[in-house]
Amino acid sequence: MFRGRRQGRGPGLAMMLLAMQVFQVGLDRIPPVTLATLIGNVVIYLKLFKIHWPSLGEVCVSTLHVWYRHDWRRLLFAAFFHGDEWHLYYNMVSLLWKGISLERRLGSPYFLYLIAVFSVLVNIVLVGLNMAAEHLLHDSSYISSCAVGFSGVLFALKVITTHYLPPGVQYVMGMFPVPSRLACWAELVLIQLLVPNASFTGHLAGILVGLAYVKGPLKTVMDVIIPREPSYTYRSGATGTRGNQSTGGPTYTYAQGTTGGAASPQANNSQARFTGGLSEDEQLQEAIRQSRLTGQSPNPSAPPQPQPARPIVHRTLTDEELRRQRVERLDRR
Repeated sequence: MFRGRRQGRGPGLAMMLLAMQVFQVGLDRIPPVTLATLIGNVVIYLKLFKIHWPSLGEVCVSTLHVWYRHDWRRLLFAAFFHGDEWHLYYNMVSLLWKGISLERRLGSPYFLYLIAVFSVLVNIVLVGLNMAAEHLLHDSSYISSCAVGFSGVLFALKVITTHYLPPGVQYVMGMFPVPSRLACWAELVLIQLLVPNASFTGHLAGILVGLAYVKGPLKTVMDVIIPREPSYTYRSGATGTRGNQSTGGPTYTYAQGTTGGAASPQANNSQARFTGGLSEDEQLQEAIRQSRLTGQSPNPSAPPQPQPARPIVHRTLTDEELRRQRVERLDRR
């Protein structure tokens, strides 16, 4: 979230870099809600359609406008307006990667629901934080401080994304290693130091909303209104990315029981009894391995053949003995 200015309207270097990022990932690999949200923010910033577009002063969220003047529409609109194209660029690149991760995990309908709720709720918390800061610090600037931008929502999404990751280390800004659970707090401080015009309370509001979802009652309340679809394990393919190592463009594989499948959870559970939770490729590899061990073709109806017991070796074998055993195993196959 930014306080203040708006610069030129035409697409510049930041817009070209954003387009390059999108096409580098691939339009077919960006989930629909993430892509629609990104495009919507760009359309609003560039004012592509000839309609009445409100100015930043008409949509920015502040305690003065929302609480004292009852301009409630700002709670919804402020998240989708940006101060300049670099503000938009950094927010949309962040949305791109968080959206790819979360939308595939949560499903598109629930991710859309999450963005809608967070867009309003972050601004409500922002108003409350500014009001509390004004009373505690006796600084009236918190009342009139007006903020716009999607970064508050992104901080909330980052908390959720980090919650689903195993404990580890993340590099904040690509430079500073911190424990993954503390990454959002480190970014909160670093962004404020590097970009003094950023809304500290807006970013803090995003973190608090994210914590209320993963640690507090927010998720339970939201799931009562719109239940979330059952979540399944999502795996990156062999040619995708893992951690900080990249072996090519990210490709995503959905095994049996993962999100995106057309079968119902009941059907997946029924099938898992016969497949052991393995994908088709894994079942084929397992059948080939079993056929090599038994010397027979895989036959699901045939009873399992007992495997010859391997001798227990209680002493260190010589190289000649090891070679002889390998030859004997090959002959048995």
